Amino acid sequence: MKYFFIIFFLVSFSSLAIAQETKDLSTYPGKWIYTNNNLSGEWFGERYYKMNATELQKYHSTTEKLVNYLHQQPVAQNPVGVTLNVQSRAAYIQYDHEKLSASNERVKAEIYIPFCYFYEKNGKIDYACTEVSNIKLRTNDVSTAFESILNNNTIINNQALKDYHDLFILRKKLLDLGSGVFLYDGYYINFIIVASNERPLWSPVTIREYTNKIMAYLIASTKESNSSDKLQQEVLDAFKKEIVDIPSELMSQYAYTNGNPIRPLTGICTMEEDSTSAIYKINPDYFDSSLPRTAVQLITISIEGNADNADWGGTDAHRVWEFIQGLKGSDLRKLLDIN
Repeated sequence: MKYFFIIFFLVSFSSLAIAQETKDLSTYPGKWIYTNNNLSGEWFGERYYKMNATELQKYHSTTEKLVNYLHQQPVAQNPVGVTLNVQSRAAYIQYDHEKLSASNERVKAEIYIPFCYFYEKNGKIDYACTEVSNIKLRTNDVSTAFESILNNNTIINNQALKDYHDLFILRKKLLDLGSGVFLYDGYYINFIIVASNERPLWSPVTIREYTNKIMAYLIASTKESNSSDKLQQEVLDAFKKEIVDIPSELMSQYAYTNGNPIRPLTGICTMEEDSTSAIYKINPDYFDSSLPRTAVQLITISIEGNADNADWGGTDAHRVWEFIQGLKGSDLRKLLDIN
């Protein structure tokens, strides 16, 4: 009998603990908590840009405008089931501080919003912000406006590798926010692009340019590996043969790919074939160099790639999707300093 009561007590206690961990807190009232980290002494502080007084004033007013706009959204005004732990900060490659002081380096800002979900433990309610669905708004950062065909976002110093890395296939549109602003379906990250109406953000790539970049990339990769592997040379030779066999009249046409079995290595095909995808690069002339480096010429808003519908994930993912649906393209365009 004694052992029976012990077992009964343990089972009852475990059931209570599970009930506490799984209690539905999706309607628990949350908060908007804002922290300005631009003046922080940490790596994400603004000081590395070495802005003058005029630039700092513009940067701070931009940050305030972006944060206020996001705070106006219905989910931000009345967060339920989540707390929005909002942080503003400068955005740049962490270990490249010297470059940031250059007069031609555009200033990039970031508004980071983790959607911290609530949980109950030992009768107390708290929220978790680690590995949760989030929104990142970036200004003037083209690296967040596409996903490379390499699916590799590491820092690349070799120019040939970078040139190939900067090629991409434009993803399908998930959501039309109006005024030419769309949410695109990325492989890892879904992203909204708010860009100029006067200049295209991306440019099509010709087959000649595409194949030249492929070969430069393969040669550079072989050199980077410091290897004389026979297999690598065979791969290079196979690519060369496939490229040489592409009819010369096609080389000046825009590049499309569909895994063409005739060209299995490059995937090059004509626009008329089935299931084609156009290959693009960021327009090198997109940014207006006559504008101050603090001018907001591009805005990207990213969310994780599978947080694209109201049925996926937990409360944090649901609220992110609701937040994105509340955005309007016309309002987002007003945040740019260009037309």
